[in-house]
Amino acid sequence: MVKKIEKITREAISSKKYRAGTREVLKSIKGTKLLIISESIEQKLKEKLEKQASSSNIPMYHFRGSSLQLARLCGVPYRVSAISLKTGNIEDINDVLHDK
Repeated sequence: MVKKIEKITREAISSKKYRAGTREVLKSIKGTKLLIISESIEQKLKEKLEKQASSSNIPMYHFRGSSLQLARLCGVPYRVSAISLKTGNIEDINDVLHDK
């Protein structure tokens, strides 16, 4: 499971088809294929992202880790509470969402 989410995320990052950070994600929600949020995201921001995602029919993955761990996955030196992936294989995304 973890390997699949890492694979999908790294592919999006290497092709520069992602946005990191809650503000960036909210600005660019259109065209998102998967929204990933960390466990340490603030409740208010989480609710806002969930509302946006559901109204745009965007699947959401709750990353089992802190914003620091999500940042490491993205390869950035700062905390990341949310990332949106603009690319990804639909089958891989569905596998990740249904193998919780």
